[in-house]
Amino acid sequence: MSVSLVYFLSFAIGLGYAIIVGLAGHLFGGHVGDIHMDVGTDLPITPLSPTVIATFLTGFGGGGLLANSYFQLSVGKGVLVALLTGVLLSAGTFGALTLLFKNTQAGSEYSLDDMVGRVVQIITPIPENGTGEVALVAKGTRIIGPARSSDGKAIQRNTPVEIVQVVGNVYYVRVAGQPGSA
Repeated sequence: MSVSLVYFLSFAIGLGYAIIVGLAGHLFGGHVGDIHMDVGTDLPITPLSPTVIATFLTGFGGGGLLANSYFQLSVGKGVLVALLTGVLLSAGTFGALTLLFKNTQAGSEYSLDDMVGRVVQIITPIPENGTGEVALVAKGTRIIGPARSSDGKAIQRNTPVEIVQVVGNVYYVRVAGQPGSA
């Protein structure tokens, strides 16, 4: 089997797979129903996904064909060019897919500990040594939660406050811009 045939088969298999998957997704990728996944983690993107492997095969075959036929490089240099082309194209594909899925699969989950340091607004006044309420926006969702003053002083409604600590689901706050912590 000649090197050119290996390159051509690699190119044809990679490109053929991409075309078949693209057509199948277009022709048979309609909405079958409402599917909801609630697993708490993003879908994994792996360098060994079929799309990345197909891109490697296409790049390897195309780079090898160019190195062998067009540039007439030796077999060793041609294989090196083919490998580099395949790795670079598949790495680019993996990077683009990772970026795309990372941005589109953002969930609405948030951690209360991530709220520390945020400036929020008092919506129900906090009486001296008592509990009021704050309103904040996390991941596009408005959240209302119980709040206490970190120093025990009263805080009026509509006062911007900074969250200094979260205990359970209670936000401990201080007036924004004041030094000190809980």
